[in-house]
Amino acid sequence: MALTTWLSPILQCLFSLHDIIERIVVKHSRFLLLMLFILGAGYIYVSHMQSTALQQQLLQSPKIDDVYIVDLGRIQTERQYQPQYRIAQVRQVAENQVVLAQSDITYRRKRDAIRAIKLDSLMLDSFFRSERLTFERTQLAPLFKIDAIDDAYRARDIYVMGGIVKQRQKPLPINHKITSNLSLTVHNSEGIRLYQQKDFTLALAAFNTAAKAGDAWAQYNLAGMFELGEGTNTNLTQAHYWYKKAALQGHQRAQHALTLLCESQPLYCKSQTLSDIH
Repeated sequence: MALTTWLSPILQCLFSLHDIIERIVVKHSRFLLLMLFILGAGYIYVSHMQSTALQQQLLQSPKIDDVYIVDLGRIQTERQYQPQYRIAQVRQVAENQVVLAQSDITYRRKRDAIRAIKLDSLMLDSFFRSERLTFERTQLAPLFKIDAIDDAYRARDIYVMGGIVKQRQKPLPINHKITSNLSLTVHNSEGIRLYQQKDFTLALAAFNTAAKAGDAWAQYNLAGMFELGEGTNTNLTQAHYWYKKAALQGHQRAQHALTLLCESQPLYCKSQTLSDIH
């Protein structure tokens, strides 16, 4: 009896409140709908601005494996505009340039490009063309402004929009032991890709091209293949030579690898100098 006496006023208040709200909704339904519309539009606008700001940040500091949707129709201004969407992925970031791999397929609709990303298409060996797109880093923001770069994404773990866009473990140079800040060249990056596919002969050739051009990473990778006999016979003379070439450029991993090689082959290293090897 006491419980009923206690609940009765509360229930009466709730019913009264319900009646008041119902009358307000009926009387001001148009105003409420207008407010809901304004709030929804405001939310969409704020979300768009936040997304735009985030993409601008990604383009200001590009990283390997970033994914762009590029509309070549906006770039090729010499002819009438037609949408030509391609998926591009950052392969190399230099001080002044960004090198992108581009999809072999050109999409007429942006949603088809997005669907390809969601379906893990970027992981197919035949997805990207052999020729690369190269942009000055200062071009990225203006291209985004005119929708030539329509979207920019950075993977969360290995995913973009639920699609896999890179290997879970980032490809690392061979015999990685300690860190280095030296940048990678296109030939060296191609060598790493071939090495990951266990095509050691072509990987060795790619590293050799980049190493002779002075790429310290390629010199280090080439030395590792000679040391391990991958794609060639074991050749410690060449391994020592290329480790030392990279070490003289300040490549920390090469310096460490050279130290280990000389510790295991002390007499060999004492007898070798750069002038001994050609």
